[in-house]
Amino acid sequence: MQFSTIAVVLACASSALGAAVGVCPPWRDDAHTLLPDAEDCTVFWKCNPWGPVKIECPKGLYYATQHNWCDFKENAICYKKN
Repeated sequence: MQFSTIAVVLACASSALGAAVGVCPPWRDDAHTLLPDAEDCTVFWKCNPWGPVKIECPKGLYYATQHNWCDFKENAICYKKN
């Protein structure tokens, strides 16, 4: 129970620190949704049962919306380059 409480708090806190492009669909265990960030191409949002959670790409990589993974800047299509 303590873990799920912590996860909910973290999900809410990280959701307040930026904005995902799009909206998370209703949660399904068999489908995982990743969303780009509206301002920062080095992060993306992973939808989970509590809402979107902000995830940072490893240093030097950018979220590639066309592949749904972090890649080198020249390979990543994103809404805004840093």
